[in-house]
Amino acid sequence: MKFSRQINKNIPVINSYRAVGIIMVMIAHFTCNIVGFFSSPILPYLHETGYMAVIVFFTISGFVIPWWLFNSKYKINDYLRFVARRMIRIEPPFIVALSLAILYTYVRTLSPYYNGLETFPTIKQILLHLGYLIPFYEDQKWIRPAYWTLAIECQWYLVMGLLYPLFFHKKKVIRYCLYLLILVPCYFVNKYLLQYFPVLLMGTLLCAYVTETIEKEEYIIITTIYFLYMLFILGPIVAIPCLFIIPMLLYFANYNNSKLNFIGNMSYSIYLMHSLTGTALLNYLSHMIVNPFYKILAVAGGLVFTIITSYIFYKLIEKPSHKISLKIALNEYERTSKIKK
Repeated sequence: MKFSRQINKNIPVINSYRAVGIIMVMIAHFTCNIVGFFSSPILPYLHETGYMAVIVFFTISGFVIPWWLFNSKYKINDYLRFVARRMIRIEPPFIVALSLAILYTYVRTLSPYYNGLETFPTIKQILLHLGYLIPFYEDQKWIRPAYWTLAIECQWYLVMGLLYPLFFHKKKVIRYCLYLLILVPCYFVNKYLLQYFPVLLMGTLLCAYVTETIEKEEYIIITTIYFLYMLFILGPIVAIPCLFIIPMLLYFANYNNSKLNFIGNMSYSIYLMHSLTGTALLNYLSHMIVNPFYKILAVAGGLVFTIITSYIFYKLIEKPSHKISLKIALNEYERTSKIKK
């Protein structure tokens, strides 16, 4: 099947891919993160499935951001507009979700079931959240643990905006030098963005291939090197999910499913809200439900409740923020075209 390159439309299958990924994350969190709710030997495998879904999301970002930049004819002079647009896209929904998380934490401290593990955040902790800087302070932690992935995504935006011209450079020698030089800091630091940089670059390499920036031989060689690096340094649980994006985009790019699109469109809202809605509901129910069958029903209810509340959040918060971000054109080419991201 030929890959369809239509710059004025999103690639249909990506939303379906996001939907499946966020559902996997929710199931993992709703079954594994509620202390004492479930007791089963399969829980560690469910937790790993959720982590693999996160890796899938990273490879999607690794593809989507350079895909957008390529079709927007991005230049390094567009960097500040690119960063501003991404921040307007993600920051307002995050601030609202963060405010709700702080409120939720406060309410939990008033609950008769409060276990004392969660404390009300300090001003410093809140301010560090606004800049996604929690990982750089060992004495600080995320108010909602799931937000760690947003810090990686934000670091990715900042770095990709700078390195994009090199990854998509016409000279092969420059690209090869960049591919290999990147692995050095990744190996020795192996935290923050550098821990997941090879994961994200699996998506970027695919983007360079389908946009005909690089030839098949270069794509296969570098993808194999990065896969082997992840397999032996980061482990199979990271390396294997990175391969899922390849057949998805090369052979099923035009797959379209309305139900998955519905969930995929608001996957960011679900990501921000699921620990404040579904997890909160199940935390409450865990003190009352003992029957295993009812627990499964409770998880299903948590999924439905999360999707409903996330849809409200999407309509009221995320979608308006997205529309505002689209008003910032990267350059004259995008201003006069119909490219959307």
